[in-house]
Amino acid sequence: MEYFYELYTGLPRGGPGDNMSTRKAFSYMVDLPVKPLILDIGCGPGMQTIELAKLSRGSIIALDNYQPFLDELMNNAKREGFQKNIIPKLQSMHEMDFEEETFDVIWSEGALYFLGFKKGLDECHRLLKTDGYLAVTEGVYLKPNIPQAVVDFWEPEYPDIKDIKSNIELIEAADFELLSHFTLPESSWLDSFYDPMEKRIKLLKEKYKDNKTALKVFETAGHEIDVFKKYSDYFGYEFFVMKKNK
Repeated sequence: MEYFYELYTGLPRGGPGDNMSTRKAFSYMVDLPVKPLILDIGCGPGMQTIELAKLSRGSIIALDNYQPFLDELMNNAKREGFQKNIIPKLQSMHEMDFEEETFDVIWSEGALYFLGFKKGLDECHRLLKTDGYLAVTEGVYLKPNIPQAVVDFWEPEYPDIKDIKSNIELIEAADFELLSHFTLPESSWLDSFYDPMEKRIKLLKEKYKDNKTALKVFETAGHEIDVFKKYSDYFGYEFFVMKKNK
């Protein structure tokens, strides 16, 4: 994992996304308290966390299991004047110990799948106040007849990937009202994630040119980028925004 984390450390984002999409998802949360309490699950380096602080002016618990990501987040938050809005918490999402009905909003961009989407929905439902909001991006298939190369890529990474309709059914079964959903644009994958990652892969391959273990990690990441560039019509991230039913 050390090479994986070294690859991701310093990237603008820990996964696909962009501030415009974060703002769009947040815009559906129309009746929030003046200063909502927000949980950002799997915040990574926290570009979206800072954007949430700007949008909400509330308090955000930024949860991640890798301290350097939290350090980077807080350094950037301090630079932008929002460090007082963000509370970093070093904890795995598998070990969350919050009380039931704690949060006005739960946010998770590209991370909730580590719990599994169904389990993640159930856990968020438990932690949200009545009428609380959940916004999450989830990997989805966008078309039928998925090419085998795409299946081969996703099967070991996330065998539970589904199409949009199947995820909506899970959302409704988990007692949420779906407010909106939209597919992240291709630029969300490239501008702040894959493009800077490609540059980092090149540097790290040179740094570890005699280390087979490290090179395997970087080659796998490069393959991920290649699959997306070739088959992005068939899969992507869907932003689901929902409200906990009473």
